[in-house]
Amino acid sequence: MSIGRLWRTVRHLTAEQWVYLFVCRGRRVVMRRLPGFSHWRIGRVADCLPMPDISTRTAAAIGDTVLQLQTAVHGETFEAAPQGKFTLLSRDYDFGSIDGISWRGEFHEGNNPLRRMNLAYMGYAVPLLAGGDPASLQAVRKILSSLVAQNAWSEPGVFRDVWNTYTASHRMINLLSGLALYRKTGGPVDADAEREVLEHARFCAAFIRANLERDLQFNHLMKNYVALSAFAAMCGEVPQELRMLERAVPKSISQNILADGGHAERCPMYHILSLLDVQVLAASGLYAGTWQPMLNDTVGRMTAALQAMTLADGEIALMNDSWLGEAPRADSVLPVTARQPVIELPLTGYVALSEGGDSVVFDCGPCGPDDNPGHAHADFLSIEATVQGKRFLVDTGVPTYTAGDARNISRSATAHNGPRLDRKEPIEFWKSFRVGRRGYAGLLDLSGFGDAAPLQAAGWQSGYIHLGANLRRYIALWPGRGLLVVDLWQGRTDDAATRFLIPGGWGVNDTGDFVSAGTKLNVRPLVGSMDGPAVSSHWYRFGVEEAAYRIDIRPETIDPGARCATLFVWDASFEFPNGKALQSLFDQLNTATPAVANID
Repeated sequence: MSIGRLWRTVRHLTAEQWVYLFVCRGRRVVMRRLPGFSHWRIGRVADCLPMPDISTRTAAAIGDTVLQLQTAVHGETFEAAPQGKFTLLSRDYDFGSIDGISWRGEFHEGNNPLRRMNLAYMGYAVPLLAGGDPASLQAVRKILSSLVAQNAWSEPGVFRDVWNTYTASHRMINLLSGLALYRKTGGPVDADAEREVLEHARFCAAFIRANLERDLQFNHLMKNYVALSAFAAMCGEVPQELRMLERAVPKSISQNILADGGHAERCPMYHILSLLDVQVLAASGLYAGTWQPMLNDTVGRMTAALQAMTLADGEIALMNDSWLGEAPRADSVLPVTARQPVIELPLTGYVALSEGGDSVVFDCGPCGPDDNPGHAHADFLSIEATVQGKRFLVDTGVPTYTAGDARNISRSATAHNGPRLDRKEPIEFWKSFRVGRRGYAGLLDLSGFGDAAPLQAAGWQSGYIHLGANLRRYIALWPGRGLLVVDLWQGRTDDAATRFLIPGGWGVNDTGDFVSAGTKLNVRPLVGSMDGPAVSSHWYRFGVEEAAYRIDIRPETIDPGARCATLFVWDASFEFPNGKALQSLFDQLNTATPAVANID
């Protein structure tokens, strides 16, 4: 353990996080050492809470929103849950029967409990119960009994996975939503089965209230509050033990959602998940006079902001810890409206350029909130792009959450489509979610660039300032014709490099062009030299490796600094105007000023 690295990590924590770092850990120690007493104490609190009513319109409205999420996550695989078969983060697990479920298994995630957590979320129960089949209710009841039986609080590690507060929050809202939809679709009442499930949900509510994740905060704490709000909404009136929600929820919304509508953790996947959470809060109907206007405004801002993280293929860009299949498709959440050609989120740090099937998403913002950047990747100034509706520049994605080489590489600058210094990192990553020293990024003012291209954006990043280098990037999109990427290194130039990752769904013909379904794409290094394409990999879905091509661009050295320019062309007649115009772009990029105040 490096004392310096530890200090660079924890110095950004707020006073509240420092306090609850010790409070929350202390509570977990007590629960581990005194499991019987702790379980009894939580049970006493649960007994004071009312039993939720899942037959109301409010319960059904919450269930409808949760169903949208769980249908996207589980597809048709939920149907096999009564046979003890589950698909968890793209891996299939067949336990033979419900009796054979092994809740404390390793699940191919090593030192990270993510798949155990996903099994214990019980998201599959939502679409299963939504069918109104009494056999499904009995299956869910039996799965829940298995979970309780195998995960006594005396079990080592149980508070990291099955009885993690975040897991309990998911499980509670999924069970309540599933039962509400079961009733909505006319499932016959089974008082004993429903009571057993509702009593567990009530116990989860008491557990969550006693173990709020105020040390981590952000999306974890917000999920705690969303789950408790859903529970309160089904109680007729807010229980005394949960009246803190009136103040806590607006504070959490303010922490998670920035003024431009983006999510503070800068992960497009978590943006959609949080948007659904806000919709659950809006459906709860709690504190209508104060919450409802704020929630409606937040939903509107987040929906508008999502467009800046969405490509023309209808899916999100996979920046930071984002992957496909963990949230509904972006185009299923967005309204069907005309898309603006340029959408900027100056605080969140995303820009989308788009027309027709051609689009680019440009990451030019902070890696995440300083007090919890756990889902950050070193994707400063990285881009993803589509041509004619097909993705042709892809992010590496997320192969794992387990600490080790694969996690480290996937978070590194080398794994993203941005300029970098080879073998140097703009962010100091350690373990699975720790961040020490970190750089920043932002937009550059485009006023000096004139009408160099129909659609354009530019940004800066300071991740290498400690090594004496500043990096800048300019991107220009000519819809239907081509994309220009211009990179500039100011100061230190050794090891300057950039790369682009193209998915394996594109082929390479005899002339070196990339081809896909009638579309031909040519890559031209206007300044600098190109190596590749070389065989590589990427992960659209968590843990699912797919083939890709990697192109490396080596810039030319100038005094002081380095530069390169890469042109992607899909209209064979398109040519960048001339060398003089390109030199003008380099000059403008060199002297451009930040569009917002520098963050450092």
